Amino acid sequence: MSAVRKVGITLHRIGVLTGGDIGKVLEMARLADAAGIDMISVPDHIGFGPGAREEYPQGPDRFPGGMDEDWYEPLTLLAAIASVTTRIQLSTAILISPLRSAVFLAKQLATLDRISGGRIVPVFGAGWHRAEFASCNMPFDTRFTHMEEQIDACRTLWKGGAQSFHGTIVNFDDLWSHPLPVRGDIPIWLGIKPSTRNTERMVRYGDGWLPAMESLEVIADTKARVLRRKQELGLPASFTIRKGLVPVYGADGRPDADATFAQAEAMVDAGVDVVDLAPIFLSDDYADAARSIERLAALKG
Repeated sequence: MSAVRKVGITLHRIGVLTGGDIGKVLEMARLADAAGIDMISVPDHIGFGPGAREEYPQGPDRFPGGMDEDWYEPLTLLAAIASVTTRIQLSTAILISPLRSAVFLAKQLATLDRISGGRIVPVFGAGWHRAEFASCNMPFDTRFTHMEEQIDACRTLWKGGAQSFHGTIVNFDDLWSHPLPVRGDIPIWLGIKPSTRNTERMVRYGDGWLPAMESLEVIADTKARVLRRKQELGLPASFTIRKGLVPVYGADGRPDADATFAQAEAMVDAGVDVVDLAPIFLSDDYADAARSIERLAALKG
């Protein structure tokens, strides 16, 4: 069997799994940290409008839970998780970055990186829900341009000292923004579809990628194209991919844990570096989460 290098958990529908008990959320983070899980991720939505289900890119029947469930602001929750863990990397799945101003986001991420001792690995995405953008007074149609400029602006500010940036959306002159990240920079991954244009975005802006429903064949091809293009441009030839295990259901309609975890080998062969699991995919009983975390950690070779 191909060795799994790293594993992660995503706190998808965590409000349902914990019954709204934030203490249980932090307890799960501590368990994951102690078990050897390498990364913990928090999803992001600021809010939902009445047309959210119909707008959802994967179709209304695939909408991730209820609109009245707890959707914690990810960077705030990750700061709390940082305070009760020591080694696990802190990520997002995804962070809808264009809903935030670039300068404020640079400050948030650098602050969280300092709080955690250099453990933040955010995944940026452009979003899909128009009402969410309208509610934040942010433009929807230029969200990809905004995301690109946010990444450039963050990396500019993280150099330290008085920095200037001039883009279509993001503009500032002689701006100081401290603290700076622990490592001098923060790796930024992208959670976007692998279209031709987005693949070029991965090349130029991304240190890694979080696919959605893409097949393993598409993932392998995308990774090869990104690495080849980075080499052509003289960019660092590294690109990390995190992919979630997809729940497999048995004849009784219940999740089959054995079949679900058995996907890991093929994922690694396709170039996946971090095998991820949302514990609620296997059980909505919080008591089962610890067993799922232990089994996930045991995948590592």
